Amino acid sequence: MGIIGNIIYSTISTKDKVEKHQKIIRDNEWNEIKGFIPRDSKFLDVGCGAGYAIFKAKKDYNCSVFGIDPEPGDHGVGRFIFNFNKNNININKGVSENIEFNDKEFEVVYSSHVLEHVENEVKSLKEMKRVLKDDGILIIGMPTATMALTNLISQIIFTTHLKVYQFFRFLFSKKILVNFIQIFRITSHSYPRANSIWYDIKNYKVSRWKKLIEEEFKIIETIKPCFYPYPDYPQFFKLHKNYFFSSSVFFICKKRR
Repeated sequence: MGIIGNIIYSTISTKDKVEKHQKIIRDNEWNEIKGFIPRDSKFLDVGCGAGYAIFKAKKDYNCSVFGIDPEPGDHGVGRFIFNFNKNNININKGVSENIEFNDKEFEVVYSSHVLEHVENEVKSLKEMKRVLKDDGILIIGMPTATMALTNLISQIIFTTHLKVYQFFRFLFSKKILVNFIQIFRITSHSYPRANSIWYDIKNYKVSRWKKLIEEEFKIIETIKPCFYPYPDYPQFFKLHKNYFFSSSVFFICKKRR
Protein backbone atom coordinates (compact mmCIF):
# COMPACT_ATOMS: atom_id res chain seq x y z
CA MET A 1 0.00 0.00 0.00
CA GLY A 2 2.96 2.31 0.62
CA ILE A 3 3.74 4.78 3.38
CA ILE A 4 1.07 7.33 2.38
CA GLY A 5 -1.58 4.64 2.07
CA ASN A 6 -0.67 3.19 5.46
CA ILE A 7 -1.01 6.63 7.05
CA ILE A 8 -4.34 7.35 5.35
CA TYR A 9 -5.87 4.02 6.36
CA SER A 10 -4.33 3.89 9.85
CA THR A 11 -7.62 5.05 11.37
CA ILE A 12 -9.30 1.76 10.38
CA SER A 13 -8.48 -1.03 12.84
CA THR A 14 -6.91 -4.23 11.56
CA LYS A 15 -8.87 -7.47 11.79
CA ASP A 16 -6.99 -8.65 14.87
CA LYS A 17 -7.61 -5.34 16.66
CA VAL A 18 -11.32 -5.35 15.76
CA GLU A 19 -11.67 -8.83 17.21
CA LYS A 20 -9.65 -7.92 20.30
CA HIS A 21 -11.88 -4.90 20.94
CA GLN A 22 -15.04 -6.90 20.28
CA LYS A 23 -13.97 -9.68 22.63
CA ILE A 24 -13.52 -7.18 25.47
CA ILE A 25 -17.04 -5.86 24.82
CA ARG A 26 -18.68 -9.29 24.58
CA ASP A 27 -16.91 -10.54 27.71
CA ASN A 28 -18.18 -7.53 29.68
CA GLU A 29 -21.73 -8.06 28.43
CA TRP A 30 -21.55 -11.79 29.14
CA ASN A 31 -20.44 -11.21 32.72
CA GLU A 32 -23.54 -9.07 33.29
CA ILE A 33 -26.05 -11.66 32.06
CA LYS A 34 -24.50 -15.07 32.63
CA GLY A 35 -25.97 -15.46 36.11
CA PHE A 36 -29.41 -15.91 34.55
CA ILE A 37 -28.35 -19.09 32.73
CA PRO A 38 -29.28 -22.31 34.57
CA ARG A 39 -26.50 -24.89 34.79
CA ASP A 40 -26.86 -27.93 32.49
CA SER A 41 -29.65 -26.23 30.51
CA LYS A 42 -30.36 -26.58 26.81
CA PHE A 43 -29.11 -23.32 25.24
CA LEU A 44 -29.82 -21.84 21.80
CA ASP A 45 -27.92 -18.84 20.42
CA VAL A 46 -29.89 -17.13 17.65
CA GLY A 47 -27.43 -15.32 15.35
CA CYS A 48 -24.42 -17.01 16.93
CA GLY A 49 -21.75 -15.94 14.42
CA ALA A 50 -18.58 -17.89 15.08
CA GLY A 51 -20.07 -19.36 18.25
CA TYR A 52 -18.32 -17.46 21.07
CA ALA A 53 -21.40 -17.24 23.33
CA ILE A 54 -22.07 -20.93 22.72
CA PHE A 55 -18.52 -21.69 23.83
CA LYS A 56 -19.00 -19.55 26.96
CA ALA A 57 -22.32 -21.19 27.87
CA LYS A 58 -20.78 -24.64 27.59
CA LYS A 59 -17.62 -23.67 29.44
CA ASP A 60 -19.25 -21.69 32.27
CA TYR A 61 -22.47 -23.65 32.81
CA ASN A 62 -22.07 -27.00 31.05
CA CYS A 63 -25.01 -26.19 28.78
CA SER A 64 -26.08 -28.37 25.90
CA VAL A 65 -25.45 -25.80 23.20
CA PHE A 66 -26.86 -25.06 19.75
CA GLY A 67 -26.69 -22.09 17.42
CA ILE A 68 -28.10 -20.78 14.18
CA ASP A 69 -26.76 -18.11 11.87
CA PRO A 70 -27.35 -17.18 8.21
CA GLU A 71 -23.55 -17.03 7.71
CA PRO A 72 -21.91 -19.17 10.39
CA GLY A 73 -18.42 -18.01 11.30
CA ASP A 74 -18.56 -14.77 9.32
CA HIS A 75 -19.01 -12.39 12.25
CA GLY A 76 -18.48 -12.10 15.97
CA VAL A 77 -15.58 -13.09 18.18
CA GLY A 78 -13.67 -15.98 16.63
CA ARG A 79 -14.05 -15.00 12.97
CA PHE A 80 -10.47 -13.70 12.66
CA ILE A 81 -7.91 -14.60 15.30
CA PHE A 82 -9.41 -15.74 18.59
CA ASN A 83 -9.16 -19.52 18.64
CA PHE A 84 -11.51 -20.95 21.25
CA ASN A 85 -12.44 -24.61 21.46
CA LYS A 86 -15.15 -25.20 18.86
CA ASN A 87 -15.46 -28.93 19.48
CA ASN A 88 -18.94 -30.19 20.36
CA ILE A 89 -20.53 -26.91 19.26
CA ASN A 90 -23.56 -27.30 17.01
CA ILE A 91 -24.10 -24.43 14.58
CA ASN A 92 -26.73 -24.69 11.87
CA LYS A 93 -27.21 -22.36 8.93
CA GLY A 94 -30.52 -20.60 9.46
CA VAL A 95 -32.37 -17.35 10.09
CA SER A 96 -34.20 -16.03 13.12
CA GLU A 97 -37.49 -15.75 11.24
CA ASN A 98 -37.54 -19.53 10.73
CA ILE A 99 -35.82 -21.39 13.55
CA GLU A 100 -35.67 -25.07 12.60
CA PHE A 101 -36.11 -26.52 16.09
CA ASN A 102 -39.14 -27.98 17.83
CA ASP A 103 -41.62 -26.02 19.91
CA LYS A 104 -40.60 -25.51 23.56
CA GLU A 105 -37.21 -27.17 23.07
CA PHE A 106 -34.84 -24.82 24.96
CA GLU A 107 -34.49 -23.67 28.56
CA VAL A 108 -32.48 -20.65 27.36
CA VAL A 109 -32.74 -18.71 24.11
CA TYR A 110 -29.96 -16.16 23.75
CA SER A 111 -29.51 -13.50 21.07
CA SER A 112 -26.91 -10.76 21.15
CA HIS A 113 -26.72 -7.84 18.70
CA VAL A 114 -28.87 -9.62 16.14
CA LEU A 115 -32.37 -8.11 16.18
CA GLU A 116 -31.14 -4.86 14.59
CA HIS A 117 -30.00 -6.84 11.53
CA VAL A 118 -32.94 -9.18 10.87
CA GLU A 119 -35.47 -8.65 8.10
CA ASN A 120 -38.51 -9.10 10.36
CA GLU A 121 -38.16 -8.26 14.06
CA VAL A 122 -41.66 -9.37 15.07
CA LYS A 123 -41.43 -12.75 13.33
CA SER A 124 -37.98 -13.31 14.85
CA LEU A 125 -39.29 -12.72 18.36
CA LYS A 126 -42.27 -15.01 17.75
CA GLU A 127 -39.90 -17.77 16.65
CA MET A 128 -37.71 -17.30 19.74
CA LYS A 129 -40.85 -17.57 21.85
CA ARG A 130 -41.99 -20.70 20.04
CA VAL A 131 -38.80 -22.68 20.69
CA LEU A 132 -38.50 -21.51 24.32
CA LYS A 133 -39.95 -23.69 27.07
CA ASP A 134 -42.85 -22.24 29.05
CA ASP A 135 -40.61 -21.68 32.08
CA GLY A 136 -37.54 -20.79 30.00
CA ILE A 137 -35.46 -17.61 29.85
CA LEU A 138 -34.91 -15.33 26.86
CA ILE A 139 -31.73 -13.24 27.07
CA ILE A 140 -31.69 -10.71 24.27
CA GLY A 141 -29.35 -7.76 23.69
CA MET A 142 -29.28 -4.92 21.18
CA PRO A 143 -27.28 -1.72 20.58
CA THR A 144 -28.64 1.56 21.93
CA ALA A 145 -28.89 5.06 20.48
CA THR A 146 -25.76 5.78 22.54
CA MET A 147 -23.85 3.27 20.43
CA ALA A 148 -25.32 4.83 17.28
CA LEU A 149 -24.09 8.27 18.32
CA THR A 150 -20.67 6.82 19.14
CA ASN A 151 -20.61 5.24 15.69
CA LEU A 152 -21.62 8.56 14.10
CA ILE A 153 -18.83 10.47 15.84
CA SER A 154 -16.31 7.70 15.10
CA GLN A 155 -17.10 7.65 11.38
CA ILE A 156 -16.82 11.45 11.16
CA ILE A 157 -13.45 11.45 12.95
CA PHE A 158 -11.90 8.34 11.42
CA THR A 159 -13.36 7.98 7.91
CA THR A 160 -14.06 11.47 6.53
CA HIS A 161 -10.50 11.93 5.27
CA LEU A 162 -10.72 8.54 3.51
CA LYS A 163 -13.85 9.63 1.67
CA VAL A 164 -12.22 12.92 0.67
CA TYR A 165 -9.17 10.97 -0.54
CA GLN A 166 -11.40 8.68 -2.64
CA PHE A 167 -13.19 11.69 -4.10
CA PHE A 168 -9.99 13.35 -5.33
CA ARG A 169 -8.45 10.04 -6.37
CA PHE A 170 -11.31 9.44 -8.80
CA LEU A 171 -12.07 13.08 -9.50
CA PHE A 172 -12.57 12.52 -13.23
CA SER A 173 -14.44 9.23 -13.05
CA LYS A 174 -18.12 8.65 -13.80
CA LYS A 175 -18.73 8.18 -10.08
CA ILE A 176 -17.67 11.69 -9.12
CA LEU A 177 -21.14 12.62 -7.82
CA VAL A 178 -21.49 9.36 -5.88
CA ASN A 179 -18.06 9.82 -4.31
CA PHE A 180 -18.91 13.39 -3.34
CA ILE A 181 -22.15 12.31 -1.65
CA GLN A 182 -20.26 9.55 0.18
CA ILE A 183 -18.20 12.20 1.99
CA PHE A 184 -21.32 13.23 3.91
CA ARG A 185 -22.97 9.82 4.22
CA ILE A 186 -22.67 7.99 7.55
CA THR A 187 -23.46 4.30 7.13
CA SER A 188 -25.98 2.48 9.31
CA HIS A 189 -24.88 -0.33 11.61
CA SER A 190 -27.97 -2.16 10.29
CA TYR A 191 -26.80 -1.94 6.65
CA PRO A 192 -28.11 -3.27 4.24
CA ARG A 193 -31.41 -3.28 6.12
CA ALA A 194 -30.98 0.49 6.55
CA ASN A 195 -28.64 2.94 4.85
CA SER A 196 -28.24 5.91 7.17
CA ILE A 197 -26.95 6.21 10.72
CA TRP A 198 -30.02 8.36 11.45
CA TYR A 199 -32.08 5.16 11.28
CA ASP A 200 -29.95 3.77 14.12
CA ILE A 201 -30.28 6.87 16.26
CA LYS A 202 -34.06 6.78 15.88
CA ASN A 203 -34.66 3.03 16.16
CA TYR A 204 -32.05 1.82 18.65
CA LYS A 205 -33.77 3.57 21.57
CA VAL A 206 -34.16 1.39 24.66
CA SER A 207 -37.85 2.38 24.90
CA ARG A 208 -38.48 1.09 21.36
CA TRP A 209 -36.72 -2.22 21.99
CA LYS A 210 -38.64 -2.62 25.25
CA LYS A 211 -42.01 -1.99 23.61
CA LEU A 212 -41.22 -4.42 20.78
CA ILE A 213 -40.12 -7.25 23.08
CA GLU A 214 -43.04 -6.81 25.47
CA GLU A 215 -45.42 -7.84 22.67
CA GLU A 216 -44.24 -11.43 23.17
CA PHE A 217 -42.37 -11.54 26.48
CA LYS A 218 -42.52 -10.27 30.03
CA ILE A 219 -39.31 -8.41 30.85
CA ILE A 220 -38.11 -9.31 34.32
CA GLU A 221 -34.87 -7.34 34.26
CA THR A 222 -33.20 -4.69 32.10
CA ILE A 223 -29.39 -4.63 32.06
CA LYS A 224 -27.21 -1.87 30.64
CA PRO A 225 -23.73 -3.41 30.71
CA CYS A 226 -21.22 -0.75 29.65
CA PHE A 227 -20.28 2.24 27.51
CA TYR A 228 -17.68 1.40 24.88
CA PRO A 229 -16.01 2.85 21.78
CA TYR A 230 -16.90 1.44 18.38
CA PRO A 231 -14.60 -1.58 17.82
CA ASP A 232 -13.75 -0.86 14.15
CA TYR A 233 -11.74 2.28 14.95
CA PRO A 234 -9.02 3.45 17.37
CA GLN A 235 -10.31 3.27 20.95
CA PHE A 236 -10.41 6.93 21.96
CA PHE A 237 -11.92 6.20 25.38
CA LYS A 238 -11.98 3.18 27.67
CA LEU A 239 -14.87 0.79 28.12
CA HIS A 240 -16.52 1.50 31.45
CA LYS A 241 -19.72 0.98 33.40
CA ASN A 242 -22.22 3.77 32.73
CA TYR A 243 -25.91 2.95 33.21
CA PHE A 244 -27.23 6.14 31.59
CA PHE A 245 -25.01 5.90 28.50
CA SER A 246 -24.65 2.17 27.98
CA SER A 247 -23.83 1.19 24.39
CA SER A 248 -26.03 -1.91 24.62
CA VAL A 249 -29.08 -3.10 26.50
CA PHE A 250 -30.03 -6.65 27.49
CA PHE A 251 -33.48 -7.82 28.50
CA ILE A 252 -34.01 -10.89 30.65
CA CYS A 253 -37.45 -12.23 29.72
CA LYS A 254 -40.09 -14.85 30.42
CA LYS A 255 -42.75 -15.97 27.95
CA ARG A 256 -45.92 -13.95 28.08
CA ARG A 257 -48.78 -16.41 28.58
